[in-house]
Amino acid sequence: MQISFEGYQVTELPVQWGEMDAALHINNTVFLKYAEAGRIAYFDNLDFQVDTTGKTSPIGPILAEVNCKYKMPLTYPDTVSIATKTLADTIDEFSFWVEQIVVSHKAERIAAEIKCRLVSYDYQKLRKAPLPLELRQKLRQGV
Repeated sequence: MQISFEGYQVTELPVQWGEMDAALHINNTVFLKYAEAGRIAYFDNLDFQVDTTGKTSPIGPILAEVNCKYKMPLTYPDTVSIATKTLADTIDEFSFWVEQIVVSHKAERIAAEIKCRLVSYDYQKLRKAPLPLELRQKLRQGV
């Protein structure tokens, strides 16, 4: 594949038959699920996840905004790579933007470009919270 993933963390997922719709291509909403899977793997790598056990920090990411530009349809069978990185110049006290690309292995092309804004959220107090300083540093450094 000729697409460069330099600076991105890459997650691969198989395309499932059941993700196709009546038009026999992957439904547009599934692209957002692929992006979510890529972001969760990215946040796991940064140790920035929602702790549902209450044993560690209640602060984690919450999706505030998403924009998806569809470039080509996907069909089964295929595998996709979801490349994820933080846009370092967007990091502020409470939020940051993540850029993602979804790439079809079969077509060797970008299938979608996604940008989303994540907010640091306190899941116990149910409100936004400042991004931990250590996390801000990791986000600026990239993967």
